[in-house]
Amino acid sequence: MKAIKAAILDDENSNIEILKKILLDSDSAEVIWTANNIDDARKLIETEKVDVIFMDIKMPPHTSFELLEEIEEPKFEVIFVTAYQEYAVQALKMAAMDYILKPFKASDITNALEKVRNKQNKFGQLAGLMKNYFNTMPDNFSKIVVHVADGYDIVDINDIMYIEALDSYSKLKLKGNQSYVASKSLKDFEELLSEKGFYRIHKSYLINIRHMIKIVKGISASVIMTNGVSIPISARKKDVFFEELKGVISF
Repeated sequence: MKAIKAAILDDENSNIEILKKILLDSDSAEVIWTANNIDDARKLIETEKVDVIFMDIKMPPHTSFELLEEIEEPKFEVIFVTAYQEYAVQALKMAAMDYILKPFKASDITNALEKVRNKQNKFGQLAGLMKNYFNTMPDNFSKIVVHVADGYDIVDINDIMYIEALDSYSKLKLKGNQSYVASKSLKDFEELLSEKGFYRIHKSYLINIRHMIKIVKGISASVIMTNGVSIPISARKKDVFFEELKGVISF
């Protein structure tokens, strides 16, 4: 069986070494080159032909998206290996062969290699979709992607009622009694959604204010959500929360 020619682009050398070991241990791939910055990767793409590049997304001060936009007809597949699931909306999922969230398992990588071998998707044919997505995504996104057992679900943020902290993970509660467990922390979701109508009223809860139906004042202040669940407002957050809601809700 012909080995898949792979390359790795990641700004963390430790991640490169982990991924390189997994690829070599798979016995189905050889690592042709690695790079920890966009400039080096750009030169290597021009001189060293590969079948697939495993790419991190955030490469300060750039992103790997910028590199891909420069390539009109890519001759390789792309598999994103990243900690940032918010980039994986449907257009991006279609344009990339796979989208693997860190921390990844060896099986995630070997499954991705199998996709490369089977040529299930063609990155080059969909580059236009990706470029259009890059130009429209940053401030106007209304969906996020949640990693599930068989792939990714695309979730409308307006359907999220609240998000609950589960140690380093988070539980997303959606209308219709649907829920997800995501590998991002509550703080990550707070940073992502704070300008989208979400407010952290407690160390363990981030709520979508569109889904509040009642605010209970007093010593044990809380909010009642559209599914009837009561969520506590921490004493530290209470005064600030009520103050910031003035002008939106009459008390």
